[in-house]
Amino acid sequence: MTLVWTTNRKCTSKVEYGASADDLSQVAISVRHGLIDANTTLHKITVSGLRPGTTYHYRVMSTEIVEFRPYRVKYGGTVEKRGEFTTLDTDKERFSFCVLNDRHDRVPALRQALGSIQWQGVDMVVGLGDMMNDPMSEEQIFRNFINPCTEFFAGRIPLIMVRGNHETRGLLARSLIDYFPNPSGRHFYYSFDHGGVHFVVLDCGEDKSDTSPEYSGLAAFENYLQEQTRWLEEELRSSAFRNARFRVCLVHIPPVSYREEDDAKFIRPGWIRKNWNPMLNQAGLDLMISGHTHRYAEFPPDETRAFPLVVGGTNTVIRVDVSPEKLQLTTFKDDGSVLSRPPEVPRRK
Repeated sequence: MTLVWTTNRKCTSKVEYGASADDLSQVAISVRHGLIDANTTLHKITVSGLRPGTTYHYRVMSTEIVEFRPYRVKYGGTVEKRGEFTTLDTDKERFSFCVLNDRHDRVPALRQALGSIQWQGVDMVVGLGDMMNDPMSEEQIFRNFINPCTEFFAGRIPLIMVRGNHETRGLLARSLIDYFPNPSGRHFYYSFDHGGVHFVVLDCGEDKSDTSPEYSGLAAFENYLQEQTRWLEEELRSSAFRNARFRVCLVHIPPVSYREEDDAKFIRPGWIRKNWNPMLNQAGLDLMISGHTHRYAEFPPDETRAFPLVVGGTNTVIRVDVSPEKLQLTTFKDDGSVLSRPPEVPRRK
């Protein structure tokens, strides 16, 4: 589990943790190249060696650095915050996860949506891209996304971040992974397992070509997507993917086009259909969940896609209840009322 927080003064930090609130005898720090992270306001510490499906209590502690010189570091006060989390567990039989997307800094709507969720049984929450509208500052990232999530769940339930095209824009786009670390450690495509489900997280990048004038010559997604495709080929052959009860893909841009006249400019849906759909079809993907279009939609399998696709809207929460037999989806509006119950996804024979 990786814990991320900020302080308003430069600090060095640690995490104390253990099996109970009275026993925080284990300590985790962040070390790079032999040096403990220090003199920073952004703190990111990974707690390793944890048991699956286990609740841990923790205390994050940050000590101010007043003066930082060679052989002379002067410390100030220490602040702390306590919490608890439960690790993921591949052997768990039943759990739920929720998916939100395309919130674009709309904090009141996000808070309403999070406040309407029935949290019992929810083991993780997916931010499926464009949760922020072109991140320009750390304050924006926390105020408009991380802080509301922490208020409702993110201090105890894992937040899974899927990058959307708007999160590739803005001053902090290139350092965004420091705020949303994931198992890959360096890019926004990766996989993980929980409760018999193998999750494949794909990074669609931008929705237009690298040469589009909007990017001012600073986009190079074509090579990045080819690299990702080679990774996906290996991933789909892995035992973790092949042996999972269910296989779910999370990607911001869906492989569907709403208007043919847009295809020449917005190339990514067609690119995914051409390059990733055949691989996912052959591998036996069970479900894809996407966003991006701002309109909720359900797509059954068709001639280009052998798996169902559900696209979240700007004001929806998709809840997936997982059992050994099926994936049961329910889509809620932000006020908690039911919008749709898509067909269940049965376990493959």
